[in-house]
Amino acid sequence: MPSSVTQCFLFSWVVLIFSLCQGEGRPRLGQEENQRALVLESVKTGILSSMGMEREARPREMASEEELMRMHRLYRETLRQLRRSSSQEGGTQRSPRRASTVLHPATVEPLKVLWSDEEHPSDMLWYRAVFHKNPHIRKEFTLARAELKLYRQLLDGSKAAEPTIRDEVHVKIYETKPLNSSLLIHTETLVQTVAARTGDLTLDIRTVVGKWSGRSDGHSLVVEVELALEEGTDPKRTPQMVLEVDLVEPRSAGRRRRTRSNKEDNCDEDGSCCRKSINVSFKEIGWSDWVVAPTGYNMHFCDGSCPHNYKPASMHAQAKSRLHHINKGATPHPCCVPAAYEPVILMHYDSWGKLKLTPFNDLIVSKCHCA
Repeated sequence: MPSSVTQCFLFSWVVLIFSLCQGEGRPRLGQEENQRALVLESVKTGILSSMGMEREARPREMASEEELMRMHRLYRETLRQLRRSSSQEGGTQRSPRRASTVLHPATVEPLKVLWSDEEHPSDMLWYRAVFHKNPHIRKEFTLARAELKLYRQLLDGSKAAEPTIRDEVHVKIYETKPLNSSLLIHTETLVQTVAARTGDLTLDIRTVVGKWSGRSDGHSLVVEVELALEEGTDPKRTPQMVLEVDLVEPRSAGRRRRTRSNKEDNCDEDGSCCRKSINVSFKEIGWSDWVVAPTGYNMHFCDGSCPHNYKPASMHAQAKSRLHHINKGATPHPCCVPAAYEPVILMHYDSWGKLKLTPFNDLIVSKCHCA
């Protein structure tokens, strides 16, 4: 997952605001087309940069129909979790604010093979997955649920045999120290019996994640899973796993947050700070061959002036606005910037032609203010 999508999109926002603010009055048709082309190009640059890619992926082979169905299932489930989080945040004051998030491992690597014997006819391979925190996991939230989900057959590629889930699954969980990421601190070992050989596996690791979420930034969660290797299995094909987390914010903190929030206004003709939109079609920008879902999205952005004490983001923004007003423009005025975001997920091919899910937690602006 991108470490900071916001930073990667700074260039996009600069190009966007610059292109929309050129000249005076409403731009002509030719100018609008040029501005839209600049905006779409900046979006492409920002997304590729945040994914660590220099250019668009050009897969030589498409995924099989079975693989597409499996990935669409994971895509829908992940999107449902993110939307649940968004709807819970808009609840009433009587209910504490909840946040649901899905963590995808930063890396999944094979570790070692335990060779077969008469008791265990299949070779056993350990996989190590490393999870990092996202902005949703904060100390002030109380952990309500934490489940590690391992999807049987949801693996990269579609040709070779896949690692399978045996009757018993062994899972080891570690934490890393922030100053020494190579030092693993063992926290728990889980052994779970799998009832059916066709279902996915869900492990309750709430206790471990609760300790991890309460620690300072810099700690990673390391999960090692033992899977059986059938004949013809490619060990490089990594299992698909996610960590689903539900958190609850203390009621008092949620109430304070809601009283400070302002209802999103429609853009007025006076040009004050507000949220505007432009439709981005992945087909239009030539990405429909490697971005599978969604087909496009509405890219909201913040634009407009910040009059005195208009939508202040903080006490600092109020003081900044007043100082600008008193000094008659000698000091900088607040700028119209994003205040909140909505998540989105891209299902896409990577540079090796494998289907991936990449979540962006701060791609779509849901609210603007002056800061």
